[in-house]
Amino acid sequence: MSENDGQTAVLAGVAAGAGSFLGTLLSKRPAAAAASEDKLDHLIDLSTAILAGLERTNLYLAQIAGAGPGAISESVLTPWVARDAVVIFDQEVRQAGDIPADLMVDYSNGKRAIIKVESSLDQAADIQTIGNIVDSFDSSTDIGPVIACPANDNISIGLAWDDWHPWIGVRMNLAVAPTAGRLRIAVVIQD
Repeated sequence: MSENDGQTAVLAGVAAGAGSFLGTLLSKRPAAAAASEDKLDHLIDLSTAILAGLERTNLYLAQIAGAGPGAISESVLTPWVARDAVVIFDQEVRQAGDIPADLMVDYSNGKRAIIKVESSLDQAADIQTIGNIVDSFDSSTDIGPVIACPANDNISIGLAWDDWHPWIGVRMNLAVAPTAGRLRIAVVIQD
């Protein structure tokens, strides 16, 4: 049972208890021929029961709002835990053109992702993040703009909330074939 379900159950219990008490009082109402004093006593008991029920309900609502003694918290701690980095590409590159990474990463339960590109290449590389609904580069979709990684430099690419795809990866494009260096790309996902 969730905390909200528990709070609803307690509030329903408070209302049911008050309703049951009021029902008992109403069933004991004096006969029409009873003395005015008995009728007045009955109305006072009824009013007192109603006020007590309202006070209990207000106290409970204040506890839910965090304003009273024994305040009830409605928040639930859900820590975002980062997975280990997954290296999706780590090679010496000596050709120009489009190069897909070696693998896609399962982002189906991810909240955030960071793609770290480390280049010791002597040429710039354009990095395009891609996404798909399956673990495949075929029919993948570009996510966001192409990000340039200058020669001998490092960049990080963070995905926006609306960039979510169950599987993510990258495709690199090199306009000029490098003669030295290595390109390493890793992804860290936070669940």
